[in-house]
Amino acid sequence: MKIGVINAGNIGSHLAKAWVQAGHQVIVSKDGDRAKLQPLIAELGEKVLVGELEEAAQFGDVLLFSVSWLRFEQVLSRLGSLEGKILIDTMNPLKVNEAYEHFHDLEFMRFNSTSEELQRLVPNARVVKAFSTIPAHLLDKDSWKGSQMLPSIFFAGDDGQAKQVVAQLIQDTGFPGIDAGSLSSARLLESMGLLLHRIAEAQEGDSNLNLAPTFLFKQ
Repeated sequence: MKIGVINAGNIGSHLAKAWVQAGHQVIVSKDGDRAKLQPLIAELGEKVLVGELEEAAQFGDVLLFSVSWLRFEQVLSRLGSLEGKILIDTMNPLKVNEAYEHFHDLEFMRFNSTSEELQRLVPNARVVKAFSTIPAHLLDKDSWKGSQMLPSIFFAGDDGQAKQVVAQLIQDTGFPGIDAGSLSSARLLESMGLLLHRIAEAQEGDSNLNLAPTFLFKQ
């Protein structure tokens, strides 16, 4: 399968590596400093392609859309036609305050989700929410060696065929997938992310949303 990674950050890099190892054709791109892709390129070599955001979007039948919520419209405007493509949305509706601390946009979350907004802007694509509730560094199956269980990857969408493809891609990363229903369930998955961060703050005494609540995923 041809997969375009729209912004190979922490999440995108882990998934790109897993999908390359599973035999998929993967092209990675970066929103920002492309030099940050060098560790991934050094590790995978010729097994992974590298391109601009536009090239990754046009190459992939499936696109991993893993950009900052604050940047998603700007990135989306560069990608061209996405008609018929499957878009895997990993985003959470996070804003940044003057102290550069991330926080959830609660007003937006009342009646919407990043996935539904993405689908509204690209009505001819097929959006599936996935990989949004697990801290990025825990998306490496090798980090779970010796564990008796793996975390489940929830996914949600309105297109049944697209969900089947995403379910297989989740399996190819080495994790079990759980169908969470229609795309509107993305609101619940994003609220789950908010809950995990609230628990992290209560348990660890830190409100920095960049700190993964690893205690919730005992190994």
